[in-house]
Amino acid sequence: MDFSTANRGAFALLLVACAMGVSWMGGALAIPPLSATAPAQAASSQKEDATPLPAGDPNRGMTLATESCAACHSLTPGVKDSVGPELSGVFGRKIGSLPDYPYSQALHSQNGTWDEAALNRWLRDPATFAPGTRMSFPGLPSAADRADIIAWLKDRS
Repeated sequence: MDFSTANRGAFALLLVACAMGVSWMGGALAIPPLSATAPAQAASSQKEDATPLPAGDPNRGMTLATESCAACHSLTPGVKDSVGPELSGVFGRKIGSLPDYPYSQALHSQNGTWDEAALNRWLRDPATFAPGTRMSFPGLPSAADRADIIAWLKDRS
């Protein structure tokens, strides 16, 4: 390869890099950052916290928990924890207090017990309830689904 060919190749790479930079800058200016929507989400979650949950159906809650929770949590009393802690008896338990389970600091430092309000906030968005939690579950947007799972958890406590 001669010097002229190498020079043209280097120029082509430089041109592509410049085009990508201009494209990235244009996109960054045209699309607002995600953090700009955080206040609206916070206001929305405060409004949802004030809204009482509908009456839950424990039978439907069992089905939803099996579909949503059983991949990481044991739903059977006395069965060893898998990825997440056992959910049997969670209603009324102090948050982050199951013996011998290594909770994240974010969840272990939470005060209170798993009551309807705490479970509702947790099931809606675990990352908002305890920022830094290791639980990767995105949450349940449906208040009816959350109420059903909470009713099932209450029945198991």
